[in-house]
Order: sequence, then structure tokens, then C-alpha cells
Amino acid sequence: MTHREVPAPGAAVPGGQPGAQQGETPGGGEPRPPQGRTPPGRGPGAPQGGTPPGGEPAGGTGADPGSGHGAGPDAAGLANPRHPDDAIPFRRHLGIQVVEAAAGRALLRLPARPEIGNRFGNVHGGALATLVDGAMSNAILSLLPAGDRIGGTIELSIRFLEPARGTVMAEGRVLRLGGRIAFAQADVRDAGGHLVATAQGSYALHRHRPPERPGSEPGRPGCGPDPLGRAGRRRA
Repeated sequence: MTHREVPAPGAAVPGGQPGAQQGETPGGGEPRPPQGRTPPGRGPGAPQGGTPPGGEPAGGTGADPGSGHGAGPDAAGLANPRHPDDAIPFRRHLGIQVVEAAAGRALLRLPARPEIGNRFGNVHGGALATLVDGAMSNAILSLLPAGDRIGGTIELSIRFLEPARGTVMAEGRVLRLGGRIAFAQADVRDAGGHLVATAQGSYALHRHRPPERPGSEPGRPGCGPDPLGRAGRRRA
């Protein structure tokens, strides 16, 4: 009887190829897992494509980089602004939110965040100035008819009464709504209700159609009694 020798693991076989070791595939094919083990991503219930060790799931994160779906909140924590003006870039950067705006009054909120603090740990004055500017402009916008808008801030003055700490609220109110300029004021209070800043401002208005003064002739808004009681003048 002829005895056939079996090459030991790692020994050369006829043709110069080393013998396949346990878990290897001769000819450079895909390695076979050791008996009783399952390669990552191929077990029962594993998603198609699997997840390589230390890698990302096949197919990316699931978020469309161009659509914004699945994107997390920005630095201010605002993922879905509730008011259209919450999406104004600088307001969004600071985290300012419009709580309500109607009938010549607006209430805006500035959440406490380390990024908007000064060297003393209080809310930075620049952030408060942006907050009152927004409160006054939103109060004015709540009174403007469709087609009218604010052209820009003409003048803004703010008085810092106390250091502002934590989350603050600003209430803006319209003082006078003119044909081309509107005037407003705003107060800023902390979470305890303490008044920490006050402000006043004037804003240019872009009217779809200039409002006519009381008693003026149609098409001639400069004629008729003046709102301040001065006599109107006619031009030839």
C-alpha cells in the first residue's frame, strides 16, 4: 500500500505554492474566517454593505449635503427657525429668536451662550445692540401693510443700565410711524425681570405707496393740514 504524505501547514506543495494555513484561501482569494467566527457586517441582520472597522456606514450618513435634511443645529442651536427673521444670518449666529410680533409690539429672546459674552462673563453690548435693533424693527414691520418694508436703520442709541447676565428678552414698541421714517424704542430685561438696557431708534421706510395726509387732495400728499397743526402750503 502506498502512503501519501500530507504537507504540514506552511510547507511548500508541488508547484512552489505554500500550503494554505487555517483561515486562508489558496490562490490569493478572500480569506476564510476561522471556524466558528463571522466577519464584521455579515452576521444575521447586518445591513447590506456593513460597516468596516473604524469606518463610516456604507452609503454615507444619510443626510443630503445640499438639501439641509438631516443637518444638525448651527452654533446657536437653531435647527428650524420659527419666525422668518430668525433665519437672518447674524441673528441666527447670535441665537436671537422672535417670540411674538403684532400690533406695533415685538418680543425677542436672546438665549445665554458663552460665545456672546464679554471678558466679565456678561452678555456683550454688541449682542444687546443687535437684539434691540431687531426688536424695534420687528415692531415696526408688524404695522406695515403688504408691499412696504424697512429700508434700514437711520439711528440707534442704547443705554446700558446694569450688566446683563443669562438669557435676556427685548420688547420693542413703535413710537411713531411716518410716511418715510418710523421711530421706536426697546427695553431689555433679564430672567429676573430687571431692566438692564433701553434703546431708541429711527428707521427708513420704503413705501409701496406713500400715505396721504388727512385733508390732502388725492395725488397731492403735500397739501392740506399738517399733522403738527401747521398750515399746509400749496405749490404752483
